[in-house]
Amino acid sequence: MNKIKSEVGFTLIEIIVVLVIMGIMAIGLNSAITYGVQSFVFARNADLLSQKAQLAMARINRELSDITAISFADASRIDYTSPKNSPSCTLDDGCQYSLQISVSGTQITLERTTAPAVTARVLIDGLTASNNGIPFLSYSASSVPTGAVAPAWFSTLTAIKVQISLDIAGGTPLNFQSTINPRATGILTAPKLN
Repeated sequence: MNKIKSEVGFTLIEIIVVLVIMGIMAIGLNSAITYGVQSFVFARNADLLSQKAQLAMARINRELSDITAISFADASRIDYTSPKNSPSCTLDDGCQYSLQISVSGTQITLERTTAPAVTARVLIDGLTASNNGIPFLSYSASSVPTGAVAPAWFSTLTAIKVQISLDIAGGTPLNFQSTINPRATGILTAPKLN
């Protein structure tokens, strides 16, 4: 009597099926890990840009809060005088500064124009080209005569709005804004409730 021996083990087809299933699982796991790492890097870069923007906006706020005069103002530059006690002024008569978006449109610089003059220092870089079409500076005054230039309406200036737009790799630009109420104009301003 011939007995068929039963052999224990896996067939070649079973092994191939298991390998194919494990390969599919490995591809899915790799995609999940890659997505997680990319999300982490994006979040870290957004956080770093946010910190840079907050520091720049805080400095701009400090500089423009105590201004005593404006000699020139438009959407990309303001030339102003600040008193001795401002963050970067140690002269008794005050200092004149120029705060502006650079010619390339990707940096905001602060430059002291009174003697001893200090070359332009970068407050923040990485702005979107031309600040993403957003005006860097805009001004609110209680009354602006037709055709008046900045010095004429300084006494009625109620607010300076600063807006910046930063490039972030792999995402939409990050926009930041701040409204500054200059103290030296003598106009009392209060925050508006929404």
